Amino acid sequence: MKKTTKLASGVLGLIGLAGLSPAAFAQQSNVTLYGLMDLGLAHTSNKASAPTAQAPNPAGSSSTELRSGSSLTSRFGLRGTEDLGGGLSAIFNLESGIWADTGEIQGGFFQRQSWVGLRSASFGQVTAGRQLPVISDILISSTQAPYLGNATATIDGAATAGASARFNNMVGTRVDNAVKYSTPSLSGFKVHAMLAFGEVAGSNSAGRVLSLGGSYASDSIEGGLAYHETECKTAGGCAPGSAKDKIFGVGGSYKLAGARYGMVYTRQENAKNIAGMDADVLTLFARVPLGPQWIVMGGLQFQNDRSPANQDVHQVNLGANYLLSKRTFLYALYSHQKVKSGGKAGMYSVWSDRDNQNQFSTGIVHTF
Repeated sequence: MKKTTKLASGVLGLIGLAGLSPAAFAQQSNVTLYGLMDLGLAHTSNKASAPTAQAPNPAGSSSTELRSGSSLTSRFGLRGTEDLGGGLSAIFNLESGIWADTGEIQGGFFQRQSWVGLRSASFGQVTAGRQLPVISDILISSTQAPYLGNATATIDGAATAGASARFNNMVGTRVDNAVKYSTPSLSGFKVHAMLAFGEVAGSNSAGRVLSLGGSYASDSIEGGLAYHETECKTAGGCAPGSAKDKIFGVGGSYKLAGARYGMVYTRQENAKNIAGMDADVLTLFARVPLGPQWIVMGGLQFQNDRSPANQDVHQVNLGANYLLSKRTFLYALYSHQKVKSGGKAGMYSVWSDRDNQNQFSTGIVHTF
């Protein structure tokens, strides 16, 4: 009994030295396993083989394949909170992408999200790790796949195989080594900031990423604006032909009777730190429910290539979902892409040997 009492006293003493009360170890916590699986068939026209030394411009033809993630990225993850008392909570998120057709992990475990932080109703939220930048947090609600009609074909500046592969406006792209803060909501308004460390020896600025913005959300309106910049990754500063990558984005959507209508615009200079690699992307979209089970959606996208290549991209995305339950739906998606000035089309990292490409996919999504 004495040993037990002494041990308990010692533990309480250590807790006291740490500045914590015994009650801090008895707060409520929870961890959730979540995810979704998206698998279906995809048919793509004008598909070329990857270039090789023997065939730098390979001829293409149509292909049909079993594909993971045509509507939404297949994934699984863990997220959790712990109530620390006084309105403060510890939070974390770990998330991995999955190729549902092969069972492989996309790019390594937890490459989609890997962060930990603190949340307070009074002071806001701060997180650190691999996470989406502010420009994505603010605009992704308007540009996520269900509203555009096709995740695998959207022109948001991400790495499609054709002309738009030169650009990346960071909508949906994650950043390593990032610390991010958002204020509490004040009548629907929030301020957001993120700094990602380049971690380049001999330089505090090389590779550094800065993302700032403001957002507004209500029952019917959602939107905001953001600025994002990426420094050159060399310790000596930007080399000739390189420059700081700068992006400005603005977007919003209006919700009415279950439908959503909106637009997103981004303007980028020196994409991927290549001087003069400039582009604008405008997206218009709509998502409309038809009865209790059907949802139709579509998007028009215009990429104005302001680089010397001047290879503009126009695209139409259409889609329909049939809801089997709150967690499962069937989908059908169609996209058509056209590239100007001799550029080659490309969707979902599918190369083309022509200036246009069509893609049709159908499948099932189940969330858990």
